[in-house]
Amino acid sequence: MDLAFCVDNIRSFDGDKGLSSKQIGVLRGGGKKTVSPIFNKIKSRSFVFFLLFCISSGLYAQFDPMFSQNMFNHLNTNPGYAGNSGKMNVVLMNRNQWTGLEGAPVTTVAGADAALNLFGKKVGVGLEVMNDDIGFFNNLMIRLSFARRYLLGEGELGIGISTGILSQSFDGSGIEIPESDYHDPNDPMVPSEKISGFAPDFGLGAFYQGPGWYAGAGVQHLFSPEPNFQDDFYVYVHRSLFLTGGYLINLEERNFDLEPSIFFRQGGGSWQADLNLNLHFREKYWAGLTYRYQDAVVLLAGLNLKNGIRAGYSYDITTSKLSNTGSSGSHEIMIGYSFDLNINKKQKRYKSVRFL
Repeated sequence: MDLAFCVDNIRSFDGDKGLSSKQIGVLRGGGKKTVSPIFNKIKSRSFVFFLLFCISSGLYAQFDPMFSQNMFNHLNTNPGYAGNSGKMNVVLMNRNQWTGLEGAPVTTVAGADAALNLFGKKVGVGLEVMNDDIGFFNNLMIRLSFARRYLLGEGELGIGISTGILSQSFDGSGIEIPESDYHDPNDPMVPSEKISGFAPDFGLGAFYQGPGWYAGAGVQHLFSPEPNFQDDFYVYVHRSLFLTGGYLINLEERNFDLEPSIFFRQGGGSWQADLNLNLHFREKYWAGLTYRYQDAVVLLAGLNLKNGIRAGYSYDITTSKLSNTGSSGSHEIMIGYSFDLNINKKQKRYKSVRFL
């Protein structure tokens, strides 16, 4: 049994996306051995999630949590971003996905990065701690990032690596399997207690910040870590690719700027793309709209304070089939703080709170 397939298929897209017609037939009761009568006896929707995405070893998972305000936390997907702003940045984000559904993802991440001068070389360092609860699974990641920074053309390029620990646990104590012709309540392949495992994790990334635009590419889980629970449960995390880019359209005569951006990720046999447009007013307020392909429309808003504190909120309006399951959408909050370390470094050629 490969529990990695179960962790995150429900994080995005329709539940049937990526399944073969035969697999969909089994899930919907169209195969030779239907499973649909089971759902009438199951009280916990968490177990329905677990069953749907573990029933076939042909499923693939996107392990990494999604964030709608990804443009404000590039360090989460790209170690090359560390030190990009030339300041000390602290970010705290919390996301409640598909509110109202039992076992739906809840993710909290706290991170910080800073630009330093190490032995006469420009570098960036970062630290991130992320906790992700989804169904019966809990994922805890602790990552250190290091980036070497180079002046290139009119901008600056950061090339970075990350290393850390990935801890994953599965709490089977809450699973109740009723007796029926379709499954055994004493099935030894379904854990009846909490089990856990951990593994080292690595990533690579490059991030370029130009005068009013940026582009980045990052790879997480570079060597597909295997936080094996025990001999009977083989778990591995798929390698994930992240691409991002944004451009600032300055409209000073109208006191606002426009910033279109794109965020793309691929991993575990599936992909996702966010198309975003943010409007910034007097460098203090922002509001935006994101379209996430085949998944959601996102509304964003936030503000920057003069003391370096910024706060943002986003609300995902689900457009996939999950909108019919009782979910009231997804909520996400972001709080950040930026300040200058003043460690004998020259002022950058361009600065904008939008790219911190």
